[in-house]
Amino acid sequence: MKSISRYHILIAVVTLLISILTKGCTTSPSGAFEHSTTIYYLDDKFHEDIPEEFIFKTWGYRIIDAVGREHTYRTKVDIPHQRKGTKWCTIHRQSEVIKAHYDPKGDGYFYWVNRHKKSLWVCPYIQKKCEKS
Repeated sequence: MKSISRYHILIAVVTLLISILTKGCTTSPSGAFEHSTTIYYLDDKFHEDIPEEFIFKTWGYRIIDAVGREHTYRTKVDIPHQRKGTKWCTIHRQSEVIKAHYDPKGDGYFYWVNRHKKSLWVCPYIQKKCEKS
């Protein structure tokens, strides 16, 4: 029968340490535990989504443009068909030109929103970060 030498024990311990150090606790790419459970605590209650009345109270009237981005304004958006209006967006914090198109098949208007030409220039990195959220 062969005996186990100190050399074999040392190799086993080093291999075990290397495998433990390189594995980690999770298999996610960031190396952290990731949970997709976002719950908001507002007015002493837990909510899955931010309630519409909280959005209205904090940011104002909300519209979604034809591209799918959200915009909120302090005053109601009341623009007739194929007309333009300029309002201050409380999400993007800049003046925006809103053009309304009536949707006969839908239940209201399509809105096309562009940055006003006299608004300050916004860094593209900040703009992309703002659009993702």
